[in-house]
Amino acid sequence: MKYTLRSIVALSTLAIAMSCGQTQQSPTVKCFNGQFVGSVEDNGVLSFKGIPYALPPVGELRWKAPQPAPASSDTFQATEFGNPALQNYSETEAASHYNRSEDCLTLNVWTKDLTTKNKPVMIWIHGGSYILGGTIDPLYDGKYLVADNPDIVLVSTNYRIGLMGFIDFSHVPGGEAFPDSPYLGILDQQMAMRWVQQNIEAFGGDPNNVTIFGESAGGGSVSCHLVAKGSEGLFQRAIPMSGALNLTFGQKEFDQYDMAEALTRLSGCKNMDELMALSQERILELLEMETGRQGIEGGSILAQNNNHPMRDDARSIIPSDPFKALAEGASKDVDVMIGTTSEEMKYWAYLYTYMGEDGLKIFSDHFLTSKEEEIRNVLGKDGAVVDKFINSVVCDQDEISAKYPKIWERTELQTEMFFRLAALVMANNHVAAGGKGKTYMYYFGKGIDGWQGACHACELTYAFDNLAYEVGGPYDPTLTKNFSKAFTNFARTGNPSQPGIEWTPYTPDGVNTMVIGKDCSMTMQETPRKNQVDLLLPHYLDFYFKK
Repeated sequence: MKYTLRSIVALSTLAIAMSCGQTQQSPTVKCFNGQFVGSVEDNGVLSFKGIPYALPPVGELRWKAPQPAPASSDTFQATEFGNPALQNYSETEAASHYNRSEDCLTLNVWTKDLTTKNKPVMIWIHGGSYILGGTIDPLYDGKYLVADNPDIVLVSTNYRIGLMGFIDFSHVPGGEAFPDSPYLGILDQQMAMRWVQQNIEAFGGDPNNVTIFGESAGGGSVSCHLVAKGSEGLFQRAIPMSGALNLTFGQKEFDQYDMAEALTRLSGCKNMDELMALSQERILELLEMETGRQGIEGGSILAQNNNHPMRDDARSIIPSDPFKALAEGASKDVDVMIGTTSEEMKYWAYLYTYMGEDGLKIFSDHFLTSKEEEIRNVLGKDGAVVDKFINSVVCDQDEISAKYPKIWERTELQTEMFFRLAALVMANNHVAAGGKGKTYMYYFGKGIDGWQGACHACELTYAFDNLAYEVGGPYDPTLTKNFSKAFTNFARTGNPSQPGIEWTPYTPDGVNTMVIGKDCSMTMQETPRKNQVDLLLPHYLDFYFKK
């Protein structure tokens, strides 16, 4: 059996004999689909990179459900990351700078040693709006977390994204043969988790103590697995970070954005046979077609249509009302730790910023206005609550808000409507299910330098214990240890508490949230900004299902 991944090469008989077992140069692990020879990182952590967990989804397997990697007794090098999924090039997304490919279904494992057994396992699912990203991003390097937590086995996985992983072909001739296309990325993640169940003991991991965690689209993915058919029993704990069950599409949204229509129109293809015949190179060209717009909007239509996994009782593994499924006990015995940052939407305000002749101009002013109009239009007669919210919120003011009045108040509105309220509904529903699973919530307020503050993704360096990642810093080393330790303690026992920092379970009222302050403190408090939550929360589910 030969794998097509460029990072996996068969070894000679001599090399096989020399690498049996763990050596300083070539730690080797025997898995169902082969023996994999890893590396010893500069801090002593063992890494195994680019391991295929499924057949490459190419040729006849394009836009099809993943097929498991076949059994093999061959030996392969596992010293380089696998290819990031096919995606548009982005200056802000590290994974897009590498060899993007359809052949992307690989995972990576970090472990301190191969002799200690029954270690808790953590599986990382990367974000990127379901259109970008990959495990090759240096932010997700697992060697730092494992070095400080040698009893943890860390796994990260690639999956199909964008038009290869979340596209609806139901309106394309021949599309009925591709029923899984709107949620292939979620199926890929399930396949990776099944590989972990089958093989992780060889790395010292306990398949009965698995925590999945992810941020943004990764958090949305983790949330989907809490309610998805086929994910049951593959994990015992879950940490959705800045991404919740709202990051799913119904048929209405798929029809509204219609990535399949854009693909057929731009490619000239008239049916699925012609789409299947497209070369990978041609698909990349289509992804990178310019729209003529400025800034981040300059990417192609295909790159900007960030479809989410489909929710549909009949057509998907994700139920039509995933919030209700959670309340009805879909994962009532799973421990959940969920949270958001305090200024999520400032990330997009930054992305849409460019320099004008008179200094900094906020191109995102139009972006924020359009999002605000979306909220008003969906709420209809209840839209007056938007003005009440904006006028009641108190935000820090600076030279930007002096030029663009109420910009941060409007950003705060969208942080609530697109991120925190969904997390709160999930937490409330998980508690309401009344199972054995515990619920914890955090609110991350420690920002990075500049006006971005505690924006989307600012907590990732802390969660990964990765002070080597210097983008956007500086980062506080004490908070890095404390916050990452909360994650690993949760993975160990289902309780994120540690000496000096008691973290109590979430309840809908009372002291229920671990607040990470601007001063790097970690304290249990009542729901932050509860007045604005109480103002918007009654309208949230209507907004979610009507938008």
